[in-house]
Amino acid sequence: MSGRKKKVLYMNLRHRTSDRSTAPPNHKKRRTVTPPELKDNAALSMQSLPPEVVEHILLNLSAFDVIAFGSTCRYFHELSLSQRVWKRLCLRNLVSPTPSNNDETNWKRLAILKLSQGLVLQRLNSGLGNVGSSQHHARSQQLTVVRPFNTPMAQGFRRVVPILDHTLLWDYKGTIFILFTPRGSVTWQRPYNYSVLCYQAKDFAVDPRANLRFRQYIYVLMSHEVNGDPSVSVGHPGSIPHTTGNFVDVFQWDTHQRAFRMTFHFSLSFTQVRLSGPEANRSLLLLSDTGKVYSLHVNETQFNISHSYTLQLSLKRICHEQPDLPIKQVHSSLNSIVYITADGSVFTEVHSAGAYRQLFGTYSGYTPSDVEIYLPLSLPYKVVKCSIGLNHICLLDTCGRIFMQGCNRYGQLGTGDKIDRGEPTLVVVSLAPVDVWCGLNHSLVLLEAECGDKQVQGCGCGSRGRLPGCLEGSPVFVRLNVKVPRAATSLCSSRECLFLLCCHDIAEPPARCYNPPVTKDQKDAEREQEEENEKLQFHLTQMKRCASTNRQVGMLQSAVNQHMTGLSSVHKAFLDAALTIVLDHYSGATANKQQQTND
Repeated sequence: MSGRKKKVLYMNLRHRTSDRSTAPPNHKKRRTVTPPELKDNAALSMQSLPPEVVEHILLNLSAFDVIAFGSTCRYFHELSLSQRVWKRLCLRNLVSPTPSNNDETNWKRLAILKLSQGLVLQRLNSGLGNVGSSQHHARSQQLTVVRPFNTPMAQGFRRVVPILDHTLLWDYKGTIFILFTPRGSVTWQRPYNYSVLCYQAKDFAVDPRANLRFRQYIYVLMSHEVNGDPSVSVGHPGSIPHTTGNFVDVFQWDTHQRAFRMTFHFSLSFTQVRLSGPEANRSLLLLSDTGKVYSLHVNETQFNISHSYTLQLSLKRICHEQPDLPIKQVHSSLNSIVYITADGSVFTEVHSAGAYRQLFGTYSGYTPSDVEIYLPLSLPYKVVKCSIGLNHICLLDTCGRIFMQGCNRYGQLGTGDKIDRGEPTLVVVSLAPVDVWCGLNHSLVLLEAECGDKQVQGCGCGSRGRLPGCLEGSPVFVRLNVKVPRAATSLCSSRECLFLLCCHDIAEPPARCYNPPVTKDQKDAEREQEEENEKLQFHLTQMKRCASTNRQVGMLQSAVNQHMTGLSSVHKAFLDAALTIVLDHYSGATANKQQQTND
């Protein structure tokens, strides 16, 4: 072997030795034996775990993680509905007394109500009326102050109503909170200054006018347990072991002290209370659980008198004459009442000639001596929500369509013009409506997109910051400069603030997507238009061939009645009368000419 070959062999051996010294040791892998019960499912998964183990894991997660876990598949969705899991989530965030612990308690609903509750107060630029136009425009473009509010004592916010320097909040347990929101201030101190007005409230009402200074009293509908008297009988002899009685407590807004109490017979159970009319002749409306509406007249000026007096409770005429149509909702303004029945029908009752003229555009049909006359509103679908202002009404049906009626002087109906509407008129919006609200001369609507994002749109008068970001106002619904949380469910407004109530109730149906009015296909519409054109041309040809003018006018009247169905009855009557006048004038002129010729 030559020296060169020896040197190459030596270098190769040295390289292999260095690789062995630096390489990690190669241990032999131990052979594992798969248990017989896992030979078919070699890979473990969440679905292979016992339900008890999965439930124990869910007990240590948050509510958002549990909801996300249940949205993966049907099996996990059934596991995520565990009452034990949601009970722990509910009690983890609960400060108020624990709800009744029974099998019928929906702990998931209570937990989601608690976690999603909140109130967003957005200050409006309402103090801009005394500054110059340039400063006015500059300040109107500024972002308004947004302040969220929440309290651990509440169990999901259900309704919000502003009243002077305070805001009333009603939760699903019946607790009414009073939040101090001073007017004219742009900031609120934290923690918020609030107190509790009462517990176990079934409903409450204040003066329906937009001016908050009229809301001097708070009417709260409550219930209490009373023992039955064996000597008392309701419709049949026998004893009454135990029942529930309803009463209305009237609180003063400034002192929060009870000023008056109204008690009713224990056989009557009410679900809703509303107010209508001025202070000296207030009408208190009570909706029973059977769908009957009772009313009584109250004089608020006598609340400060120390003696008691009897109140006459009477049944409304609509319940007398329509006993088979139970009332589901009652909405009221100063001089108007709207009834929504269980099947979605809508009836209105107007108590003044001015309000009647604003809502229906005419005085025809109004009887001053009988103000309980109710009128039906013609709507194609079932109405689920309503808001009534001083002179206009907003209705929301099951298909997500908005109908407006009443005065449109400032464009508050959103129809694109300022023409009053005497009947419900469809208003087109871009997204699915969630809630509607009517102000003094403007309207607001809460909309939801398919992705879940929400926004507020408004129309009407925009002065004094009523429509944030739209100072000039708008005759159509436009998007406002408002920060809207995804959990917002309702809205209302005062002169100083815009209130967005946030709470998600899984027991209520979700907001329906907006369905535009059903229209025919474009080709069918064009074909019908061509056929209609051919018929009209045939009538014109027949009129040209006719030598008699009287016959021509008669043929024209016949064509109008047959083919011009789009004209209203008023326009048809006008056109027919005009043609008759022309025909009579021509006949008279022809007769005079013929007489002169004979002479």
